[in-house]
Amino acid sequence: MTSVNTELNKWIEGYANPQSEESVKTNAINMVLLYMKSNKIDLQDVVEGLGDYLKNKDSILRARGTLLLSEILCRLPDLPLNQDQVHFLAMFYCDRLQDFACSSEVVKGITGLITNHTPDYPDNQKLLRNIFSEVHPTSLTQAHRKMVLQIIDIMFNKCLSEIQELKNDFMVGYLQFIDNEKDPRNLIFSFRLLPKVIYNIPEHKHFLESLFEIISCYFPISFNPKGNDPNSITKDDLSNALLNCFSCTPLLAEHSIPFLIDKICSNLIETKIEALKTLVYCCDRYGGYAVLPFLEEIWSTLRTLILTHKNTTVIEESKKTIFYLTRSFTKERKVLESFLSIMIKECLHHIKSSQDSKIAIYCASILYQSVSASLLSSKIILIHIFPNLLNFLSELQKQDTVQKVNEQNSVIALFNDLLKANSIAFEMHSTIKNNDAIDQQKEQNPLEPFVDQLFQLFSDLLLLNPSSSIRSNSIECLSNLYISKKTHNNDDEDSEHSTTDKFLLDLEKRQTIIRSLVSLLNSSDNTLRHKSLESLFTIASNEDPSVLNLYVIPTLLQMINRSSCNISTNSNKNNNNNSENKEDEKNEKNNEDIISDNSSGNDDLKHYLEAFTKLCTHQPLLESVIPQIQVLLQHNIKETYQSNHDFEKSILILQSISLILEKSTNIKSMTICSKSILFPLIKGLYKQELISSSDNSSNNSSSSRFNQILTPTLKMIHSIVENISIESQEPVLEKSIKLFLNGDTSVIGYQLPTDTTTIKPFEKSSPHKYLIPIFTTIISQSKLDLSTNQELKQALYDMSLDAIVDDSITISCAKAYSSVINKQKQQDQIDFDFFNDNLLKVINDTTSPLTLKLRYLDFFTWCTKALLTNGNPINIQLGSSLAEIISNENVELSYHASKSFAILLSETDVLNEKSGSIIRILFEQKFFTLMFPILLESFKSSKSKELQTISSHYLIAISNLLKHVPKEILLGELNEILPIVMQSLKSSDNNDQVQLLDSSLQTLTMLINETPSSFIPYLDSLIPSLIKISTKSSKYNLKKSALEILTLLSKSIPFVNLFPHKIQVITDVIPCLDDKKRIVRREAQKCRNSWYILQK
Repeated sequence: MTSVNTELNKWIEGYANPQSEESVKTNAINMVLLYMKSNKIDLQDVVEGLGDYLKNKDSILRARGTLLLSEILCRLPDLPLNQDQVHFLAMFYCDRLQDFACSSEVVKGITGLITNHTPDYPDNQKLLRNIFSEVHPTSLTQAHRKMVLQIIDIMFNKCLSEIQELKNDFMVGYLQFIDNEKDPRNLIFSFRLLPKVIYNIPEHKHFLESLFEIISCYFPISFNPKGNDPNSITKDDLSNALLNCFSCTPLLAEHSIPFLIDKICSNLIETKIEALKTLVYCCDRYGGYAVLPFLEEIWSTLRTLILTHKNTTVIEESKKTIFYLTRSFTKERKVLESFLSIMIKECLHHIKSSQDSKIAIYCASILYQSVSASLLSSKIILIHIFPNLLNFLSELQKQDTVQKVNEQNSVIALFNDLLKANSIAFEMHSTIKNNDAIDQQKEQNPLEPFVDQLFQLFSDLLLLNPSSSIRSNSIECLSNLYISKKTHNNDDEDSEHSTTDKFLLDLEKRQTIIRSLVSLLNSSDNTLRHKSLESLFTIASNEDPSVLNLYVIPTLLQMINRSSCNISTNSNKNNNNNSENKEDEKNEKNNEDIISDNSSGNDDLKHYLEAFTKLCTHQPLLESVIPQIQVLLQHNIKETYQSNHDFEKSILILQSISLILEKSTNIKSMTICSKSILFPLIKGLYKQELISSSDNSSNNSSSSRFNQILTPTLKMIHSIVENISIESQEPVLEKSIKLFLNGDTSVIGYQLPTDTTTIKPFEKSSPHKYLIPIFTTIISQSKLDLSTNQELKQALYDMSLDAIVDDSITISCAKAYSSVINKQKQQDQIDFDFFNDNLLKVINDTTSPLTLKLRYLDFFTWCTKALLTNGNPINIQLGSSLAEIISNENVELSYHASKSFAILLSETDVLNEKSGSIIRILFEQKFFTLMFPILLESFKSSKSKELQTISSHYLIAISNLLKHVPKEILLGELNEILPIVMQSLKSSDNNDQVQLLDSSLQTLTMLINETPSSFIPYLDSLIPSLIKISTKSSKYNLKKSALEILTLLSKSIPFVNLFPHKIQVITDVIPCLDDKKRIVRREAQKCRNSWYILQK
């Protein structure tokens, strides 16, 4: 034991001696802790060993001795101490606090003692009293000041009653320690501790003014944390903690609200906004009655900001403040009424006295915010505002002057805003979960007392007022009044009740509004027409579809048919007049009128179709009008058209239906369409194509018409098949295969003419091949695995490679075939030999015709894309083979192969997730990583052999890859990519190189945005190349892109690197200022300005 004591004394000497090296001190404390942990020595041994140091006259030695004891208490949380020992240490530290030189060490020891042990009553009180009386905060370091705060926090958790007995003494000492703190680590701790002090120490009421003076000096928080420390305290952390201090008790309202109002009047925008947000939070936490004495002052300050401030951000934040304050005051009706009464009085005054001014507009926006804040605020405001506005409007209508008309328009606009705001408040109220659910359900709409009066007012203005702006605002008012609900209905009630009684307006008045809006759809006033259409769509989004089917849809369909009939009739008149007497001047004048009528008819038809399309994009309504769409299709895909105008009308209708179905992704709606529209549509196309093929020998117009009809109808078929389930697709595919491969027209209920035995579009001699895209569209969007149907695959394969058939047909077959093999489950059955033996041999055969080679190349490209997206292992072999074709001696074949790389990674209408294709994650990155080195090596090889055409084609292929690869991958290959891009910029802008230049400029823009410093070594060649493109190129989009990049360089590259090129750019882009394209002239001006103002 003597040897242990000797070692202990040695370690104490090593630690306490201020002249010892740090390593000796560290080793000494570690050995003491280790021996105590292993029970070889105890705390009494250490205290006895420290005796001379703790009593030493040298303050440094006393402090070191005290620190050793404190370190033991802090670093050995499981140190076994009985209550006598704890009491002894507590009293020792109380006494030692009087030793100024040891204050930091004592604070640390107390922290360890009360953290790991629990002193008996009243030791905690004595410790805290002595800390407050003997330790001055300025004598402690940041860490030790924080320890004092931690001591207080721990005592709150362990011995709250003891602390509460200190009463005023605690508050005095606590305020002393948080005053003048500047370190953010301590500040955030003291901010978080303050609410705990307020909640637990009742005597805080006597120190509120001092307390607020201490914390208010930190508002607003101005602090920039260290950027390299992820765990550092942020400005938001401090702001949120301070915010909780401001709002922790309503008693602070008398100090904080005047203070915040003063800050709101600050000249600094950031301070204003921060103060506004803090005011909202504090008022909500204080409660309305604590804020009641300051309502007038708050309103006056906010009103002044909104009406006079020039900064938009401040104005908008002030409006938000009114919104949130109003919502907060809703909890106490008396407070809310007091606040709103001040606001209503002043807003009404400005609206009436300065109706056409900016002040009146701002007052209207204030009312909007207040009404939308809550249902109660809406009731209070509307019951005061509406009678005044109605009387004021009545007075204005008696004075028919331009100024009064403008004032009327402003009042109507205010009505509209209030209707919108009330709807917001009413809907928001339905989502609030109150305890009294019954009262919530019975809450009435604040508009109910005024609904009849408002309906009559807006209806009269729409029908009788000559002002377009007033009528436009009246339309919007009527639509907002239409969708206003009567009551909240949270119970499950029958549908009849919900559709008839949920609106404020009865069905008759709602139908009146609908009729008025529909009548304006062909208005010559574009504003009224668009406003009516938007209002109808708003109504459709809220109304039951059955109500709209009573009038809107039938009327629109009637107008569409009437317009088309007028067009046909006028066209026939035109033809008759021309045939009867072409020399008659009267007839010539009549013909001009008829042409004008046709144009007008077409415009009307477009307006009605626009309305029909817009309304039918609402899914519930679409489901109900599918039968009408079916009728439209039947009437507009017909065997004969009376005239060109009749055909143009049909195309417009088909395009509208196509747009409706394209915007619908609802499975239920599309399933209905697949059953009722799809095959009747195909039947109509069959009839049309049969006429087209029979007339083709003598009249090309029939074939042209069929192709025009086919474009929108293919989009319809695509949308329907794409958006139905696999179960719904199965019968569609079964029927389609029977129809197109077997010629079984009975599946569409079509009986062929007597002179036609069968229609099999895939037969080599068939004249009906233009029907094939219908079939391939269905196959491409199928989510099923069709690879087992060998007849299907063979038909698509043969047609894809037919050199006689039109490109559009062969490409559609190639897409369908690629879709089939992409979804094939047994991918191991697809091997490279099939493509090599059947496709690549023909492509590389010098004796094969070029047209045939191009067919095979297109098919090979789409198959490569299919196997690339699904991750088939042979995709790199296929890609490498495609790259080898670029080196072919045939320039056109080489160029075609280089362009094919754009297809491989781009998004297309097939081989996507919607069509059920297999898409492997990161397939673009994997393909680029493996293919880029191959293409790059081939490019370098062809360049070294001086094969300029081939090397440029490799550049096109590389450029097409770069265009579709994520920027993260490009940045990883930056050293290889930059020389390629720079080389591409030297290409000419002929037809073969435009795509290369465009892609290179896009890549260049992205790279400069990401890593501008990488381009510094290339500036000498980059800037002249960009100037040449911007001034010499024949393509305006290339000029624009080059100028944009020059501008980007001026903002991204350091001045010292750009300065040598400044004069060159400013001078050489001058020709662009006279370019015939305005967009080029504008970019040239931006570019020169940006380079002019270059500075260090």
